[in-house]
Amino acid sequence: MSKILMGVQMLLAVILVCSIMPQDTKSAAPSQFGGEGTQSYFKPKGKQAFLSKITKITSVLFFLNAIALLLVK
Repeated sequence: MSKILMGVQMLLAVILVCSIMPQDTKSAAPSQFGGEGTQSYFKPKGKQAFLSKITKITSVLFFLNAIALLLVK
């Protein structure tokens, strides 16, 4: 069982890296520190929204799988 979970963990890690790398960080950085970014009043559309959603889902699955790995061992 732990080998299956480890394989899933590696797959989730690759998906997580592939979903984080193409994201544009320039538009989000100023709004994090209280400034007004270029898209502070608009929701991301298209590719950015899809990548953001995939990143959130994959990160939750990654951490849940990591907890399952700890419980199995």
